[in-house]
Amino acid sequence: MKKVLDFIKKMVTAHSGISSKRVCGSLGFAVSCGTLIYCTINRIQAPEITETFLYVCAALLGVDSVTGIWKKFENNKTE
Repeated sequence: MKKVLDFIKKMVTAHSGISSKRVCGSLGFAVSCGTLIYCTINRIQAPEITETFLYVCAALLGVDSVTGIWKKFENNKTE
């Protein structure tokens, strides 16, 4: 339990090495895949929000990469 609380604390703390955007994007993507697999196995229509949710998860994962551009620039500027 202590490891989980420590992970959550690091996730919401800036410059801790754990990206909350990456964690949320990956977790959301896994949930979406699980939902789609469940609906396929049971032969039911997936909720309409699933497609939008996948876009949001992909955006969270992509935004983390884009913000890295400015981090590299700031590191070179200080040297």
